Amino acid sequence: MGEKKQGSMASPLQVQQVRQALLRDYAGRIYDEDLKGYDARGREQRFLSRALTAAAVRMVTGCDHEAAGRAVIDGERDQGIDGVAVSESSQDVWLVQAKWSDDGKGKLDTNAVHKLIAGFRLIEQRNFDRFNDRLGDPIAARVNAALGDARLKITLVIAVMGPGLLSDEVTAALEDVCDDFNGALGPVLGYRVVHAADFHKQLRDDLAPEPVNVTARMANWIKRDVPFEAWQGTVAASDIARWHAVHESGLYEENVRNSLGLTRINSGIKTTLLTEPENFWYFNNGITVLCDTIKPTWPGRRRPDEPVDLLLEGMSVVNGAQTVTSIYEAMRQNPESVEDADVTVRVFSLGAERAAYATRITETTNTQNDVSQRDFIALDTTQALIREEFRLSLGKTYVFKRGEPDPSPDAGCSVVHAATALACAYRTPELAVRAKSDTDLLWERGTGGAYPRLFGEAPGAVEIWRTVLVYWAVGAALERQRKRLHGRAADMASRGDLLVTHLVFQLIDREQIDDSSIDWQAVLDQVPDLTASVLSWLIYHVDAEYGKSSFLNKTFGDESRCKLLAQRVLADARRGGTVPVLADDYRPPAKRGRQPRRPNAVPTLVNSGRLANGLPLRFLPKSDAERTAVAGWLAEDPRRGRATWINDRVRCLLWEYDGGAYSASGLVTRIWELAGYDNAPVAVQGPSRWTADGQKTLWDLALEVLEDGGEEEEN
Repeated sequence: MGEKKQGSMASPLQVQQVRQALLRDYAGRIYDEDLKGYDARGREQRFLSRALTAAAVRMVTGCDHEAAGRAVIDGERDQGIDGVAVSESSQDVWLVQAKWSDDGKGKLDTNAVHKLIAGFRLIEQRNFDRFNDRLGDPIAARVNAALGDARLKITLVIAVMGPGLLSDEVTAALEDVCDDFNGALGPVLGYRVVHAADFHKQLRDDLAPEPVNVTARMANWIKRDVPFEAWQGTVAASDIARWHAVHESGLYEENVRNSLGLTRINSGIKTTLLTEPENFWYFNNGITVLCDTIKPTWPGRRRPDEPVDLLLEGMSVVNGAQTVTSIYEAMRQNPESVEDADVTVRVFSLGAERAAYATRITETTNTQNDVSQRDFIALDTTQALIREEFRLSLGKTYVFKRGEPDPSPDAGCSVVHAATALACAYRTPELAVRAKSDTDLLWERGTGGAYPRLFGEAPGAVEIWRTVLVYWAVGAALERQRKRLHGRAADMASRGDLLVTHLVFQLIDREQIDDSSIDWQAVLDQVPDLTASVLSWLIYHVDAEYGKSSFLNKTFGDESRCKLLAQRVLADARRGGTVPVLADDYRPPAKRGRQPRRPNAVPTLVNSGRLANGLPLRFLPKSDAERTAVAGWLAEDPRRGRATWINDRVRCLLWEYDGGAYSASGLVTRIWELAGYDNAPVAVQGPSRWTADGQKTLWDLALEVLEDGGEEEEN
């Protein structure tokens, strides 16, 4: 007869999210003229209760916000019923009683349920005149019609912004009225509880995108039915482009990533489509699609050598987002070329098994070894020559194949180090900006690509190695500078590191960088001072040009901005003017006096011998939130909150519940996990939660040891 539901306690964030949605979605849609006499808080609380009623109506009926708002009758003469709704077929009636709670602990008390039952009896007796005007036409007329329908079903809906656990008294009252009313009629009257988790899910569902449905004409297809329906074949690239044109990012809801914009992969895909579309099928790995259902139709004969039209309902591209977007961009640039290209498409219809398989398929199809432009440089003879010269001329290692471990800094470098350093040394800052954004952009070929500009003239091993040394030296100098700065200035030292490196390269003498007889250490010795000067000028000009509140990500990710900053900084640095003094808020705050010693509690106690092996200890939550979260779970088995002391510097607690040895903090974390404390803090001070006497914790005892002359101090 009844659906007695219990959800988990709503977190403060979830309550706030639901609260904001209720205020937003039902503003102007619920009667509130009678609330004007209340103060702001009183009015809001009552409005939230009415909005929760409307949300419950929408949940049980599937109606829209407008209809749900009209179903609310809460107020004077509501007779204990906050909302009344009738199905379109006029056979289902829902009577709602709602309780809002700011702390997510709302519940229905005995008094409220008796009022709800009394109101139900008035409606069942058609005493509509006992209610306020909001139960007038058309609601009363529809309720009256439903009461005369042989298929009638009435549901008492208890809507609470809380866990939804009904007390025994409330449950008994609901069960009694259902028994009294139903009799031989069968299950006409029942009840349902909707709680905080339901409302939060409703909010998430409201924000979820609409299902994407597309049609794919597939040729050369094969089909499998076990363990679920799957099709594979070729689809015209022009069809794929139309998918993106209509649905854009909605195609990739279950993908681990959306389109990445400008990347070396996208650039290669697009180039192949535009220059040799007939070979695209050979060079591309294809697209993987998940969907709820696949509905095939045959424009011709039902044979594998004839095309099939597949209606893919609830689809998502889980692998191949870059392929889809690149096809779309190429289609916009040259439709005729893309018309000649095909792409392999795999489609899985998971249906009810989607939850079980979707994550696995998405992860595995996105973690297979891929072949990227970085891999293709292994075929470039220039890289092989550089490696050989590194070994022969410098006695060092140079690695360029992905998967090879990088050598230690004194033993050599990788092609990534080399490319980044060469990008910073380039005459303009654009390549350094690209490297900061994504080093994968350094492998792009073709017009405007970085790779030909970095390695096209086959730089020698000496030049590359010295360039890398400067790059590393600037990085080390910046790290030292960053520690002397504060706030935004320190952030610039991190975010603008490659731009600073580029500027230092423009100021050093690189005329004979490839001459091994030149003492390069003399150049490296200049780097720290140049770095400090360049950084100060850069901080000054960033603030002068774009303001002290400008976004640094945007500034250091924008080639045009970095080009202007480079011009400004180099002009001042070369002129030899006075380096600007940084503002006070860019300097670290004055050091405070030495803080009192804090014990590394467990080693302190072990060293002192203060506690005897086997001393019984009890778990002592620190906060109300923690106490509430774990109390029920601990009460189910008293052993869960008990442990004994072991004189071990790490695993000092033997948990009575499972007999395992734990650190003090580790056992607290384990208790939180098993008790379902979802909002537990990230850091935990375990010794402060274990006590022998209910008063002093391990932490307190360790402090006493220190006060008595103990030696341990927390590092």
